[in-house]
Amino acid sequence: MIFAEYIARDRSIALEIFRHLGYQDWASDEDERVLNIGRTMKIGPEPHYMCWWRIKSMARMDGWEDYFRTAEGRRYAQTSPVPRAMNFYRCGMYDEIVGEGALPGGLHLVEFFAADETPAEALADWFRERARADGVGRLGHVIRRIGLSAPEPGGMAVWTFKTYLEAEPFLRRRPKGGPARLVDLGFYRNFGEDIA
Repeated sequence: MIFAEYIARDRSIALEIFRHLGYQDWASDEDERVLNIGRTMKIGPEPHYMCWWRIKSMARMDGWEDYFRTAEGRRYAQTSPVPRAMNFYRCGMYDEIVGEGALPGGLHLVEFFAADETPAEALADWFRERARADGVGRLGHVIRRIGLSAPEPGGMAVWTFKTYLEAEPFLRRRPKGGPARLVDLGFYRNFGEDIA
């Protein structure tokens, strides 16, 4: 399961401070940060920044709330500069359809797609089939929202390329049919490497 944070930069905070704090200071043995990326060259829709956390189940949400009600959790919330520099304007809960570990370096193309009713196996097969074609990047992740717990269109796939030039054939190849309707895309880089 993926807990995705959608983040905007508070423009009253200097970019250097935002970049310093954007790596986030949260650490827990129960949470794995899968990706932390920023839209680059302003190509693509919101969100401008995303951070995804892999969690075992929905029970982790109860655990987080319980923690933030403790004295230690309240102290963390009061003293961490991260929520003061970053606007966590939306979060979402997703099933992980395809997951290949932490995101490597490179240029990430995020496809936003709609496929709420598609069986997970059919969705995974379709993306993996696309990944086998010539001239495509590395397929790292495919996630789909749980119910309506995340914004439209409800799904995201992350592909990694070395360069824009390497990504161009993929951009020009429009998939025909399939179980997902591609709605939008954006280019991202690992946090701090993006061109704001």
